[in-house]
Amino acid sequence: EQDGGKGVDTLRLLDTRAQLSVINSKIAPSLPDAVSIIGATGRVSLRPKLAQRELLIGGKMVMHFFVYVPECPVPLIGRDLLHKLQASIAYKPDGNTDVTFGTQPVRIGLAFPAREEWWLYQTYPLCTDEERKLRLRDSFGTPLVWAEDNPPGLARRAPPQVVQLKPSARVVNIKQYPIPMDARQSIQKHLTRLLEAGILVEVSSAWNTPLLPVKKPGTEDYRPVQDLWGVKDQVETIQPTVANPYVLLSLIPGAAAYFSVLDLKDAFFCVPLAKVSQPYFAFTWEEPQTGAKIHYTWCRLPQGFKNSPTMFGNQLRKDLREFQVQEGQVLQYVDDLLVPAETAEDCYMKTKRLLQHLEELGYRMSYKKAQLCQQEVMYLGFQIRQGDSARSANGYAAVCGGENPYCVVDPCSWFPGGR
Repeated sequence: EQDGGKGVDTLRLLDTRAQLSVINSKIAPSLPDAVSIIGATGRVSLRPKLAQRELLIGGKMVMHFFVYVPECPVPLIGRDLLHKLQASIAYKPDGNTDVTFGTQPVRIGLAFPAREEWWLYQTYPLCTDEERKLRLRDSFGTPLVWAEDNPPGLARRAPPQVVQLKPSARVVNIKQYPIPMDARQSIQKHLTRLLEAGILVEVSSAWNTPLLPVKKPGTEDYRPVQDLWGVKDQVETIQPTVANPYVLLSLIPGAAAYFSVLDLKDAFFCVPLAKVSQPYFAFTWEEPQTGAKIHYTWCRLPQGFKNSPTMFGNQLRKDLREFQVQEGQVLQYVDDLLVPAETAEDCYMKTKRLLQHLEELGYRMSYKKAQLCQQEVMYLGFQIRQGDSARSANGYAAVCGGENPYCVVDPCSWFPGGR
């Protein structure tokens, strides 16, 4: 094979299982794009693409780019280049292999040091997108940050939050509505999990507000939603500090080409509620097995409480301040985080350090909702991509400035377990 740009003959190995072609010498400048690859060890890494070069292979001239992997023992011709060359591979009885590029056959031979022979016997199974995401997640080395594999988190630096009653406040005591048995049995599982995590505790309180069973669409699962409208009128309102979504989107740097989106799981349950304020959120629960009625309340910020988004958002903002000073911009909308970066490698390292920071502070991320090191992501209901507009079902908003059409975005979760 001859590199048309430099006129250098190069021996390459055909790998029909490799999706992209790889080169181990930097024959061209790097492009802003990068790709996620899986090496022989099974680890995921991000590698740069090189600018296109003119190549002469088997008498056929093509323009093509390669992925730059300097530690690869031999360059690899992958399926992308084989397809461009219209290659056909024929295995001969004498052990040789004929490859036809278009109509011209080329006989392939391979010579290499004996210590490199093991490369011929390696298998590279094709990976699904989910397998790639799992390997990328594991490469961050932050096993305690993922909510699916760990108990609910607790923000280590967060002080217990005090809820201030209005001077005219009165005790709210609303009886529990009847709940069907199938819904009670389903809700009991969620309450048991919260009790085991220390998020719920038994209490003796004059306050009481009812639980409502909300069925998760497409399932037989019911989740408890507490009706806190009565409490809302008795407590002082904290001035919201949540950013306007369109203003937030306008802060994305124009040079950003790669993004990660992280969603905090059971976010409000990461922040403790002061003991003096816990009685205001009590509710009565009738156990489906015994019929016993027990008074419970929350030790963490309750879902559905009007001040929970602001209290949580303020705490997370404080916890991110140190990271942003050292590592750069991270956009926050309550419990949704966007990590912008100019290159894939920068995005990977910045995401890794952010996950390490959040793990150390005691937060939990949703792996299911995580979008890791991608060129296009969904954030607050908008498609985010460099050089494009942020698209939503309700309209458009420029990523880097422009007009801001009116839209309402409600990121809050009303029940334990997520949205």
